Amino acid sequence: MQKKRISLIIVNLMALLLFAAMWLSVWLEASLTEIDQWISAHMFHLRIEWLNVVVKGITDMNSFAGAALFSAVVISVFIWKRWYRDIWFYLVVTFGATALFAGIKAVVGRMRPDAAIIEAGGFSFPSGHTTMATAMAFALYFILRKKTKNREMHALLFVMALGWSLLIASTRLYLGVHWFTDVLGGFGLGLWWVTLVELFWREKQGSAPNE
Repeated sequence: MQKKRISLIIVNLMALLLFAAMWLSVWLEASLTEIDQWISAHMFHLRIEWLNVVVKGITDMNSFAGAALFSAVVISVFIWKRWYRDIWFYLVVTFGATALFAGIKAVVGRMRPDAAIIEAGGFSFPSGHTTMATAMAFALYFILRKKTKNREMHALLFVMALGWSLLIASTRLYLGVHWFTDVLGGFGLGLWWVTLVELFWREKQGSAPNE
């Protein structure tokens, strides 16, 4: 148990470092922002009309409406399973991540790329879609991995959480609504927040029953 906690602390610090590095890069307009420009300028080579529709459909799954609908389903299942503590954990992660990325967007005030192929309002850094996809996916990972001792299932849950986070991040780049540093910052922010809540939640709840 102590090893797992140390590993979680390491991941938490690495995620915070990633987010801080992206924010600093944006603030100082450092070399990573040149990569932003290169990726944005060359992304149009990958765009195909039918793929545009598919990618937009995927990214909409983590829009406000998509995330709200998904969360309603998740909470309904948790109520049915009587996983009441897990509902609170999921809600703290979800609402906390929303407040974080919205507040930071307002502070940083970074403009979006000009090459977007869909409408997107608000500021750019960090990517809200990526932040929420990461926070929500790994919240479910932490919840579900405690329901089984099967290591193969743990690995599958981790791959699914990471895969979904990266998939949503890639859709934001493909659609041209975010810079590369935006999605990296969003991934770091979402992972930092969910691991931080998990660390304090585990210490607070200890071995208390889930109900």
